[in-house]
Amino acid sequence: MGAKLHIQPAHAEPFEVIINGTATIGRTRENTVWLRDSPLVSRQHAIIRWHGTDQYQLVDLGSRNGVYLNDQRLIVPVFLEHGANIRIADNKLTFYEIAEDGTDEHLQATMFNAADSDGIEHTHVALLVCDIRGFSTMAEKTPAGDVAQLLGAWFRETANIVSRVGGTLDKFIGDALLAYWGNSGNPKLNCGAAYAAAKQMLELAAARTWPNGAPFRVAVALHHGAVSVSNVGISAARDATIIGDAVNTVFRLEATAKTLNQPGVLSGDFAALLSGVGKFEDFGERELKGKSQLVHVFGFGG
Repeated sequence: MGAKLHIQPAHAEPFEVIINGTATIGRTRENTVWLRDSPLVSRQHAIIRWHGTDQYQLVDLGSRNGVYLNDQRLIVPVFLEHGANIRIADNKLTFYEIAEDGTDEHLQATMFNAADSDGIEHTHVALLVCDIRGFSTMAEKTPAGDVAQLLGAWFRETANIVSRVGGTLDKFIGDALLAYWGNSGNPKLNCGAAYAAAKQMLELAAARTWPNGAPFRVAVALHHGAVSVSNVGISAARDATIIGDAVNTVFRLEATAKTLNQPGVLSGDFAALLSGVGKFEDFGERELKGKSQLVHVFGFGG
């Protein structure tokens, strides 16, 4: 199932854009949706990301003037529904799902697009989850516009980190993100790249604060394991999405990072594939929620 945007610009004739994978929205020519002659629109204002489950997620990239979805300011990334109304400054955009033959038709999203086994790849990847600590509490104390701008900028910069070190951003979930590395075919290289991304995210967080001056703290978890990748494989031009026990494990590890008061944790499976990156704090085998087997956990320290 595809999708399109019907755009009614503030100062031009309406037009439509078919979304093939990721669509960027902004006031400069390089964007998929070019909102020209709109000074209140940021250069990179928002992005719509396609997922292998036929879902499209709208993300504000830290714009100053915000993104409004059905008249509500967008704070965290949201999956779009057929007919959703998006407003960016004085520009109105309407999101439509379209059938494979190109006609407008609201189709229910199905996992892996009719479960075509040829569109699923089974592979081992390095996984990273990064979550903002205390987000709900701080969001309650901070004006919505400031939260949206801070979170959007954070997502934009962390997505750039993932891209720079060869990873794939799978999805945003609330204030968390999930990314993976598997393209190199070398587990050690994949884990090394994911670890480098994790360290850069922690450094990025340490350099910023909330508007009230409170520290901006995150927790990062790393794991290596088997996943199923939907769409047409891990190297697809469109965004693939991953599922499997390894995905559940890395999210459980992230919760453990908070329990252990660690900025980051990694599983024994991940640590075994790292080399030359220093020693970690060994927390031994621990029980993770929803897991029948114990998982060896290491901490970044600090």
